[in-house]
Amino acid sequence: MSHPGLADIAPTLLRLGTRRCLPADHTFIEQGRHDQSLFYLLAGSVEVVRDGRHVATVHAGDVVGENAFLDNRPRTASVRTIGPVEVIAIDRQELLRQTDPNLNFLSRFLSVLSERIHQREAAWQSRDDARLWVEGLVATALTHRAVDHPYLRALASGDLPDLRWAIADFALQYYGYSAHFPRFLAQTISQLTEPPDRAALMENMTEESGEYGQEELAELAEAGIEPDWIVGIPHPQLFARFCRAMGVNHGEPSEDALEVSCWREMFLDVLGSGSAQAVGALGLGTESIVSTMYRQFLPALERLNISKRDAVFFPLHALVDDHHQETLLEIAVRLADTREGRRDLEKGMHKALFLRAGFWDWMLERAMNATSGDHQ
Repeated sequence: MSHPGLADIAPTLLRLGTRRCLPADHTFIEQGRHDQSLFYLLAGSVEVVRDGRHVATVHAGDVVGENAFLDNRPRTASVRTIGPVEVIAIDRQELLRQTDPNLNFLSRFLSVLSERIHQREAAWQSRDDARLWVEGLVATALTHRAVDHPYLRALASGDLPDLRWAIADFALQYYGYSAHFPRFLAQTISQLTEPPDRAALMENMTEESGEYGQEELAELAEAGIEPDWIVGIPHPQLFARFCRAMGVNHGEPSEDALEVSCWREMFLDVLGSGSAQAVGALGLGTESIVSTMYRQFLPALERLNISKRDAVFFPLHALVDDHHQETLLEIAVRLADTREGRRDLEKGMHKALFLRAGFWDWMLERAMNATSGDHQ
């Protein structure tokens, strides 16, 4: 859909520019470079990235590259194609030369571009405000009972009647949630409307299957995590390895405790309640807290002499989920542009935290009463 103002001058731009077809995932504007071409999008969509952060998606009927075109300054952002894109490339000097006799058109054209710059800068300033709001929401999540829970504190301190029984019981019950994490990601991806957002979460899905980049592997190695412990092994299997080390075997999902099944299915319902609630639940109410939460398990595992290989699920997620968190936070910032988006982000976050806190309540009761469940 053409932007108001651009539609009126589009026919002249088509006549003055050069038509180009660009492949998918092609960067045709690079931040910091000196060039003065303007691009009018005929078909497809592009992603605008400033300082490594996604700031906008621009669709057919709009322009990109207007800052350098108008002001003769280095590119303020990079632009890459999301899929195949068709553009009209307009050279600054050529346009000025060809429109020199037509001052009315040139004045109108420059006015439209100036207005687009003003609108985009205002939108990006709003994005900065949204980022501060999202960061405040994450800070709230980290103080929630779901993160600072008596059950987690008792595990960290070892202050339980039977720590080994409690950890084995955790392995038995939590598997009914953790084994379904790929479903949670898939459900969230299905709610997103922007291709870059879906692509970013698909990268997280790849990590969940046991694939990592060299930079991540180097970071994990510095933390004492050997590549052959994790590469090619889906995360649910890593948790299953931990369960076996605790002497716990699992049956079919239908055999999960009612409390676990309810948590899992209610969480999936939240993730299916629209993009903002899904990102609020999985991002702000889950991924933003797991690194803090899982670290509280590490002292208990050391007390029980669980090998680092068998317990790798916990330090791995304490590190890798920081990357997942960054991805989901960027999506949350974009969704926080509107009052409705903020309301739904907060709603999804609180639903996820409430469900997790309820699970910890149940686990603490079991651990304190040393329930004679079957861990075999």
